Amino acid sequence: MATKQRLMNRGNRTVNKHLAKGLLLALLGSMLLTACSNNSNNDANNGNTGSIAPTSSSAPEETQTTGYNGVDILKVSKEPVTVSLFYSFGINGAPKGDMPVWKKTAEITNVTMKNVANESISDDQQSLNTMLASGDIPDIIQGSLTMLNPVISQGVFIALDDLVDQYAPNIKKFLEDYPDARRAGTAPDGSLYAITGTLGGEPGKALPAVGYFVRQDWLDKLNLQKPTTLEEYKDVLYAFRNQDPNGNNKKDEIPYFFRDKGIANLLQLWGAHKDWYIGEDDKVHQGKAEPEYKAAMKELAQWYKDGIIDPEIFTRGSQARQYLLGNNLGGSTIDWFASTSAVNDAVREQVPDINFAAIAPPADVNGAVKMDITRPAIHGMAWGISSAAKDPVTVIKYLDFFFSEPGEMLMNYGIEGEDYTVVDGKPVPSDEAINYPTGFPFYLRSIGAGYEIGRRGSSDSEVNTMNEIGKAGFTMYADSNWLTQPFPTLSYTEEERKAIDDAMVNLKPFIDEYEQKVLMGAENIDSSWDKHLEEMNKMNLQKALGAYNSAYDRYKTDKN
Repeated sequence: MATKQRLMNRGNRTVNKHLAKGLLLALLGSMLLTACSNNSNNDANNGNTGSIAPTSSSAPEETQTTGYNGVDILKVSKEPVTVSLFYSFGINGAPKGDMPVWKKTAEITNVTMKNVANESISDDQQSLNTMLASGDIPDIIQGSLTMLNPVISQGVFIALDDLVDQYAPNIKKFLEDYPDARRAGTAPDGSLYAITGTLGGEPGKALPAVGYFVRQDWLDKLNLQKPTTLEEYKDVLYAFRNQDPNGNNKKDEIPYFFRDKGIANLLQLWGAHKDWYIGEDDKVHQGKAEPEYKAAMKELAQWYKDGIIDPEIFTRGSQARQYLLGNNLGGSTIDWFASTSAVNDAVREQVPDINFAAIAPPADVNGAVKMDITRPAIHGMAWGISSAAKDPVTVIKYLDFFFSEPGEMLMNYGIEGEDYTVVDGKPVPSDEAINYPTGFPFYLRSIGAGYEIGRRGSSDSEVNTMNEIGKAGFTMYADSNWLTQPFPTLSYTEEERKAIDDAMVNLKPFIDEYEQKVLMGAENIDSSWDKHLEEMNKMNLQKALGAYNSAYDRYKTDKN
């Protein structure tokens, strides 16, 4: 009760709007200097200008609360109230309170959501900056952890530990089930400020992101088996190049291609890493400063010289997959299951016999069968309660609803009887949802579901978009033990974040340029490697590693 009274007292204080605006403008100056997560102590809660308000009653919070328990009593407020939310209208749009799923949520909880983000601003960071600069801060702020953590460190959010413990049973259970979610939303001061959610899957287990795809019809034509090792994969790619599997009597096949720049996804075949990773010594390393990367690049430079790798791999762009498969030229890639398998259907008229199917990862140079490009069970988006919220108790109960079973079903599938039905205990999306012109995820967003908020997600929305080839590949990877854990979500101090940012502004373009030169034969890796490492260290690689390891040490302490 003391905690509740303290929260109510805090919620009833007000702060001069113009003063808040000035403070937030100062905050924006520091935010523009940092691009990633950054947390520090958040004890400053000087008041609020929050927008939570009764829609038909001005009764104080203590007379409006219900017996909400997160299970069978889901009404959050006795009287209808409105909570304000910032959720940027980015490339995938944003939820609005008048969408069917959010109207249904209001019907159940007695809480209506109003999204206050500027619909004309599509850039997430710019939209957040604009909102903060206005001084009109909503009850709830949503965004990527990368974007929110610098704001958390400036006192724009309140700590949620007591609120969750006393008023949010579903969130409490979620954080127990997914300790990485608690760590992701916890600042260096040890308090929880942000609630993230899951993409689906089991706690602690990585989710598939991409898989190896190979032209099965070309394998069949050349009487080749699916490759199971690095050497077999290499033999298949060279056969694709040299044995005319497309049958046009031209040596025009492109054995390996990628619709983004470079060969990063292939590095794992030599035990190398394309970015920061946790080594066997339980320390953070930069993959492109390690001996395995040197070995990988030496071999890949030969592949490129021999025509195995797309000569336009740095320039062909996002349509590489569609163009090369549609013209019966592409042989293999490493890419997402849904969109890659869908190309089979898209180019069938041009290439009637195409069968571009997922295969298991070939064993790497050390004999390990693994996929290093994965997704964590939790996603990188989150929301939290701002220090402007007048009634954080009501708001946390509202957030808790989305972790209840009805809340999860609404966000994952929509409204029962309209967007899905339950068959044999499993939700089955409606024909309209499955056949939506731009895909099932976009159908969900059109009704207000599927958005990246704090909630338990489901991979069904991804799998339901796939054809049989895609489903088979995704399931094969999901059910395997090949998926390695992605780099953990760390919480950084201002000093750590600055050390990393200051280093990477020069290191990243330097590393990228070197990789391109080595691959294309303009730089010999044997003769230039030592000098390359020396230059990386001059660009403060070791300071960045020190910052990463300092943050990782805290993560391990919290984990234990």
